[in-house]
Amino acid sequence: MDHSIINLQDYTITQHVLFALGCLLWVVTYIVVIKAIRTHQFIEIPIVAVTANFAWEFLWSFVFMTDMGLLYVWGYRLWFFLDCYIIYGLFLYGYKQMQLPQMRGRSAVWILFSLACSFAMLYFYIDRYDAPLSHMGAYSGYILNVMMSALYIPLLLRMRSVGKFSRLAAWCKGVGTLLISIFCVLKFQDPFLISMCVVTTFLDAIYIYYIMDENVHTNTAKSKL
Repeated sequence: MDHSIINLQDYTITQHVLFALGCLLWVVTYIVVIKAIRTHQFIEIPIVAVTANFAWEFLWSFVFMTDMGLLYVWGYRLWFFLDCYIIYGLFLYGYKQMQLPQMRGRSAVWILFSLACSFAMLYFYIDRYDAPLSHMGAYSGYILNVMMSALYIPLLLRMRSVGKFSRLAAWCKGVGTLLISIFCVLKFQDPFLISMCVVTTFLDAIYIYYIMDENVHTNTAKSKL
């Protein structure tokens, strides 16, 4: 762990700007999602993505430490503390994402199971593969990003309340991740990581397209009639 505010020995100013702006847009995303939880009593982030994100943020905040500097250590912790409220909302309203009655009635059990699996798998993956390679969570983070971006699309299309999904959150998430993807390309130049960045970008673009498409909103409204 680098004990300076920002690590300028291993990362350039350009890389810091890209990563910091991307992180800031993710903070805005979380704030918008939290506001939507309070307003709509609905979680617009897919359940598995919430639990995996929560585990990743805890592990990279308190178990493994980024080498980018103390600014980012506390940035990750800000993500984690914001995500605590999202997890709280997930236990209250996560069942609304579940369509099978057998799962809706035991939503808390499935959420706890998903959390346990996320913590276990991510800890061993980060410890063995990610921390030695990236020192800041890029590989594990993008494995989760691909999963999250893929799950957002069917969740949006199958729910009958598209109005509960935030366009602002979609744009902030998409642009924030894109900036971090550019950072990864500049910093790591690893074909595997770059491929995940490209896939995530396309999936985020598809999600933004659907959430901005008035036909999706019209068809959803008709399905309620």
